[in-house]
Amino acid sequence: MNSENKDLLEKLLEIEKFSEDMPEKQWKILDAAIKIFAAKGFDGSRTSDIAKEAEVAEGTIFRYYKTKKDLLMGLLVPLATKFFRPMLLRSVEKIAENKDEKSIDEVLNAILNDRVNLIKKNLPLIKAVFMEAAYNEDVLKVLQKDLLPKVISFIDSFAETNIENNNFREIESRLITRTLMSLLVGYIMLSNVYPEFFKGENDEDEIKKIVDVFLYGVSNDPLNIEKDN
Repeated sequence: MNSENKDLLEKLLEIEKFSEDMPEKQWKILDAAIKIFAAKGFDGSRTSDIAKEAEVAEGTIFRYYKTKKDLLMGLLVPLATKFFRPMLLRSVEKIAENKDEKSIDEVLNAILNDRVNLIKKNLPLIKAVFMEAAYNEDVLKVLQKDLLPKVISFIDSFAETNIENNNFREIESRLITRTLMSLLVGYIMLSNVYPEFFKGENDEDEIKKIVDVFLYGVSNDPLNIEKDN
């Protein structure tokens, strides 16, 4: 297991049910499970695939996890509840505080760059969780209850603050939240799935363009928006 993955898993496993001196074989099993679940989904994965990836006997997996579902829930649910929330919000909360009083476009560029870098760095983990949420009600409930509402609430608050500060128009904050999330998720998904069509030279330049469209739209006469209202 490379050091980055082990550091990532150590953060994930900072919960009471796991021991700090976890055996190396168990680390390998968890690392392998992330890769296999991300590539094949839960139903398409076999414990034999995980064992092969981890370079351990299949029986070794069942020494730590009685069933494949135990492995899934032992990995992905704690990931969502104990790791994703601080991972998703901690650094961006500091940026949004804007203690340096940067302009709104600078703040948005910093936030979106931070999110894109984080998501790309942890793409296998994120892919595994969200792919499984589409088919596994237990995982979906964790996301619906413990993760997404916190992310949405944070962006709503960010939008409301900037409406009050006259950085955004006085429109529904949830509309701002939905638009910003759609732009970010759309860029990440399309640039990964169809890089030949949607991937630019570098993320920073593409994010600047996204922020420009988000703040100023695509019309040659933005004042028409006000006239139409």
